[in-house]
Amino acid sequence: SPGRRYRSINEFIPHAIWLYEDATMNPANCLCKYCQKRPQKEVTASMAPGILQTTHSTPTPSRPRVPRPKAARVPQGIRGKVYAAVQKTPIPTLSKSAHVHHKATMLVERNSDLRAASSKTSMKLQRWFRTGELLWCALNPTIKGSNNVAIEFWPGLVDEVKLKTAPIPHHADAVTDDAKNATPWSIRQSTQYRLQLLGVNHSILVSDDQVLPYQAHAPPNELIQALKAFPTHRLNFDREILSRFNPCPKDGTPNFDHAVAAYAMAVQIGLSLSGYWCLTDEWAFEYTAPTIKASAPPEPSASQGPTSLQAVNANNMSISSGPSSQPNSYLQPYPPSLYYPNISGPTSDMTPADVQRLSARMVGKVASPPAGSPPLTQMRFQGVWWGAERIWVDEFIRLKVPRRCIAPKGAEHILAPAGPGKSAREVWLKKGMADMSEIGAGARGVFMRLDGLFVVDAVQYDGTLRKECRASGMLYELADDDWEDPDAIKNTLAATDKPIPSAENDDPASRPANPEPAAVVDTIPPIPNPPLPSSQLSHPSSSSRHHLPEAPDGYVFRPILTEGHEAVLSLSMISGRYYPRILSHPLLETTLNAALSNPLENGGLLESNNLWALEGLSAGFHNSVDPIQYKTSRTKMVEDADTTAMKELETHKQETLRELDGTMDDVMEVDP
Repeated sequence: SPGRRYRSINEFIPHAIWLYEDATMNPANCLCKYCQKRPQKEVTASMAPGILQTTHSTPTPSRPRVPRPKAARVPQGIRGKVYAAVQKTPIPTLSKSAHVHHKATMLVERNSDLRAASSKTSMKLQRWFRTGELLWCALNPTIKGSNNVAIEFWPGLVDEVKLKTAPIPHHADAVTDDAKNATPWSIRQSTQYRLQLLGVNHSILVSDDQVLPYQAHAPPNELIQALKAFPTHRLNFDREILSRFNPCPKDGTPNFDHAVAAYAMAVQIGLSLSGYWCLTDEWAFEYTAPTIKASAPPEPSASQGPTSLQAVNANNMSISSGPSSQPNSYLQPYPPSLYYPNISGPTSDMTPADVQRLSARMVGKVASPPAGSPPLTQMRFQGVWWGAERIWVDEFIRLKVPRRCIAPKGAEHILAPAGPGKSAREVWLKKGMADMSEIGAGARGVFMRLDGLFVVDAVQYDGTLRKECRASGMLYELADDDWEDPDAIKNTLAATDKPIPSAENDDPASRPANPEPAAVVDTIPPIPNPPLPSSQLSHPSSSSRHHLPEAPDGYVFRPILTEGHEAVLSLSMISGRYYPRILSHPLLETTLNAALSNPLENGGLLESNNLWALEGLSAGFHNSVDPIQYKTSRTKMVEDADTTAMKELETHKQETLRELDGTMDDVMEVDP
């Protein structure tokens, strides 16, 4: 029946009888409560006496319940356990800027990769690597040649990332009385990577302790010389033949001579791929341009040398942009309305016009639309393929520039490098060396927390505009963990020198009715300052979506910019990703021991600066990539790298064969 919902069979029985007996099908003849529109209370009252159980009926006999003995209540004062509640320090609420209209959504892949890299787990190695990245895979067994030369690593692209879970049984003698009722095993998790090996048509599934970042390994010189000495006429770069070679067969060991061509192709593909880059995951950043008052740039200081981070970057950009000759149009200063007033750190030889040109070169001209205009749109990106690596925004990356090149004596909004720690100073003095300039944070690398990737209309030397990508974020240095900041000590001493009001002079009448709660000063979360229109950052001030990574043993990360400021750099300053404690990787143990035992007459530790640069112990330019060709996608990068590698190897082979033929012709023309 439409409009009627019978909740049980008993409710529907009267309606069913009416449907069966009434030929007229008149609903008035139906006795169900829905057709009669009778309330449920009236229906219940009209039920037969046997249907309802009255409250005064005689109960049926039931099985007697045996009373349980009550446990004695333990007094509150003699409980053996102490219960406490622990909560995290409250995070200060970040106020949303009125100038930003944020509508972008964080990619699931980006969030997963960043969480895996920054989280603290029980796994021996974190999930460092991402799908599509180029890695070195350890071969087991290695492909051995003559004179103790062997191919130990093969490059490959990450095709899949898996989480491996394995139960580890406990030893019988290690089980205690408290653990008898626990599970007899523990769970150990690790990461597995399926790699598509370069140059061949084979893939391999390896554990996380059998792969290295692309920049953490390079073919040794002995192997390179063996490849060069291999007979050129025996090299066959036919794709069908290369695809059949398997560097990691299940049975047996590959022959070194058969592996030379495939290995040379794989190495050349990786080398070509490291020269490409690609921006990914574009999104529109909408904002309202704040009102910026025209102001003159700061006067240069004669007491300071080249202290500007922007000057270092400008020097780098001038090298990559062309010769130092500049048209007269570029030498003219820009009007004050086009100048960003918050560019800091000019060098002693920079004129106000130079500062204005530097501002327009790095961050473009000031956007000043008329009042009431719609929000402006800036092109931003969530990530970038930088050679072999996938770098996300919010990533911790290494920069090429050493710390001593960024404000060695401090500058406006840039802190001076941290000096040596107490233990390093003592060791240095014991050696009879009084000059401390060679130790401390100035001799190490610089890191950036990548907070933004955006495109600006950079003003070129000829006055034209060109779209270029910029990276922005906070800069960090590696300071000794026992280093004491002299400015912090001065502030502490100044605070202790202030007179403390005594209780005798405290007038009770002047106390408020609701006094402020007492708390330790360093436990109170800082109150975020509202962002100023003229100093709008690409990331919330004093915030980070992810924790700082673990610093190398014996060091701490120290921000070198004052609060509320960020650095804007060209992408050419990026060396690569930072892998915490990468030097403790089991595959680097042999290389690390050889570097530590290198005698001073052979260069000592400085000969392995490319190794120390992985953790920022030396400048990033010792171990970096320089992508110069832009591609539209990662797939395009891999395809072009494969094509370029094939052409270069074939060209090299033909040129070598022609040189050999010319040498043979010269020998044949010599008279006996």
